[in-house]
Amino acid sequence: FVPVAGALTLVVFSIGFVAKLLAARIEEIDFGQVEAMRSVGAGFIPTLAYAVVPQVMPRLVGLGIYQLDSNLRASAVVGIVGAGGIGATLANAFGRYDYDFALAITMVIVGVILVSEAVSGFIRKRIA
Repeated sequence: FVPVAGALTLVVFSIGFVAKLLAARIEEIDFGQVEAMRSVGAGFIPTLAYAVVPQVMPRLVGLGIYQLDSNLRASAVVGIVGAGGIGATLANAFGRYDYDFALAITMVIVGVILVSEAVSGFIRKRIA
């Protein structure tokens, strides 16, 4: 259960980071739509669903993709410092002087990050 500590670390950080930036975006929305929904008697949930969420959805998706990319990179570092996962395996390979295996792990990490960048670039183009 050692990787759980690293995963929880990244989850707690990610939730706080995304929540702070999303709250800043919500403060910048056009409140005309919110007022229009309230003027016709809509409650909190419909107002949120039809006036706020459509305005912040591109930002939410962008932040989610950014945080996923960031967490992919950070997971290796968090593992190296003792939280388990692929970073711990990489640190063990270096400790055993098994440089072929360490290179293979590093190549997998770089490959996953490159694929993630390509997918996130494609999604960002589709959103904008």
